[in-house]
Amino acid sequence: MTRSAREVVEQYNLVVWNRRDFGLADELLGDTVIRHDVGESTTLTHEQAVARVVGHWEMFESIRFDLNLVVAGDDGEHVAVVYQSPMTLKDGTETTIGSMEIFRVVDGRITEVWNCGYKQGVWA
Repeated sequence: MTRSAREVVEQYNLVVWNRRDFGLADELLGDTVIRHDVGESTTLTHEQAVARVVGHWEMFESIRFDLNLVVAGDDGEHVAVVYQSPMTLKDGTETTIGSMEIFRVVDGRITEVWNCGYKQGVWA
């Protein structure tokens, strides 16, 4: 059974990131993942995409993604999220960031992500 694009994105944020389920990251990330930013994009191999999640977690004592809004596109592939993420660094420093991302999911796996950065703080 293939997960819907929305289910994939929600599980990526709420289970992979929030619960450190790196095995699920292996399942949900595509053979390649293109990360888009304004004016540039980076193509990660599957292994690099999984390692990115693991590597980010190594910097933090805790990270939590709170999805304030999830919108699934009519095409069955694109899902937009508005999130804020409270986190604690290994040295005890606490901060929260907020941003938006758009994911493209093909055959139950994330293949592209658009993100133009984040800001410190919570959504007003």
